Amino acid sequence: MIYLDLALRGGGITLLVLLATLLWWAPIGWEGRLSITAVAATKSAFLITTAALPLDLHPLVLANLTLLTSFTPAAITWLIISIFLDPPWRRWPWIVAALATSVVFYASQARPDTYLLCLPFAVVLYGALLGLALWSARGDLVECRCRARPGFAAAIAGLALFLTSAQMTGLIDEGSVLLALLQSLSTLGVTLAFAAWLLRPDANRWPGETEAPALSALPLPEDVQDPALMTRIQSAMAAGIWREEGLTIGALASTLAVPEHRLRRAINRGLGHRNFSSFINRARIEAACATLSDPARMNMTVLEIAYDVGFASVGPFNRAFRAEIGHSPTEYRRIALSGDIADSAKVSPIPANLH
Repeated sequence: MIYLDLALRGGGITLLVLLATLLWWAPIGWEGRLSITAVAATKSAFLITTAALPLDLHPLVLANLTLLTSFTPAAITWLIISIFLDPPWRRWPWIVAALATSVVFYASQARPDTYLLCLPFAVVLYGALLGLALWSARGDLVECRCRARPGFAAAIAGLALFLTSAQMTGLIDEGSVLLALLQSLSTLGVTLAFAAWLLRPDANRWPGETEAPALSALPLPEDVQDPALMTRIQSAMAAGIWREEGLTIGALASTLAVPEHRLRRAINRGLGHRNFSSFINRARIEAACATLSDPARMNMTVLEIAYDVGFASVGPFNRAFRAEIGHSPTEYRRIALSGDIADSAKVSPIPANLH
């Protein structure tokens, strides 16, 4: 069984390296490539250092592999948020929490008596990631990603939690061959399932931003183009439905009297948006830009403008505005009203055909 464990670990490492290599040639964003590479590196190091048969490794090599293994929580977190959380400015709290967990894991290597801290850190982190994958589905417009959320999140978080709890509680050691075998088998199984999902020829299932050539190379089915529905969506947006506070994909589907899955597909594949909030917020920010650059309405406060375009509070409005424009609403107003051509050139333009 020890040699079967080694064979399974070797297969898992080979598959992880192959997947990471293939994705460096795929038409996906750099964050998708780097996050999968990080998972491949850390999980491979984990499989090597926790083998049932202790490997005779040079101390320096073992130290580096141990360091890599400690950053497995950070790598898994990065991968999950790069797939399921589109707005980049929402990812930083997760990265900070994951790095803190990894630091605790690495510190426990020097202080074995701190092992008890690792398990609660892992439970909180992976439990939160599972909740994130399910909660963020509300505004997701990518069909294959919506369908994969429960299984994918549960598999990754469950596997990571099992491996962590097993290692931290001492269930997997040199004499526990059966559990080591279960560890390697579960890792290989999750990796195979993830590779099968990720490598299917559909640009929308890639994590991160997809490059334009990949989308243009995929012919859209006739039901996706749906010109009648596209016209109704554009009409509703032109009528200002985006001003409704708390507007959801379900509410818009009810207004248009169409199934929600059909509306998701139309906005995603017809208009190129991966998330419903980004679709609505771009229309809101365009209107906000018009107000902020209008000298006749310069007495309106930023809070009043946020309410006017459909935001519930000024905080989300400021974050969404800065993410889209690159400046805060106050800075944008100052630049737009100053008449300074040099400053105005620094302001990111908003497409004119949002609604």
